[in-house]
Amino acid sequence: MKGKIIHRQFYDYPVEKVWHALTDSEAMSQWLMPCNIEPILNHEFQFTTDTTSGFDGTIHCKITEIEDRRILAFSWSAGTMKDTMVVFKLNSVNGGTQLDFTHSGFQGFINRLLARFVLGKGWKSRILKVELPAYLEKIAST
Repeated sequence: MKGKIIHRQFYDYPVEKVWHALTDSEAMSQWLMPCNIEPILNHEFQFTTDTTSGFDGTIHCKITEIEDRRILAFSWSAGTMKDTMVVFKLNSVNGGTQLDFTHSGFQGFINRLLARFVLGKGWKSRILKVELPAYLEKIAST
């Protein structure tokens, strides 16, 4: 979809475990990027990653919607990508969790290309399919 990344993923873990992975700063720092998220409406937080030309490695975010164990939405601004939105929606399905993910609001040709090729591939192929499940498996075995 133009200017939007959409992905649906099922995890064989209860909603409580997935919610913890999304809203706990230590947890999210392990499977996504170092961050200081707190599950509080209007909380401003940052992710930190490697720097590149024109990007200082900081992603600025603000929680815009939160519904316990159901919805986490936050703004995402980094480099030339200003005011994009990340939304995680969780539903309990057969003892597991269906996650509906959206990253939207990419403005301009370059940002839409970045969304489709770089961020889209990262979210869909690595982060939500490999990194998050590996973290959930790790905490399930402890």
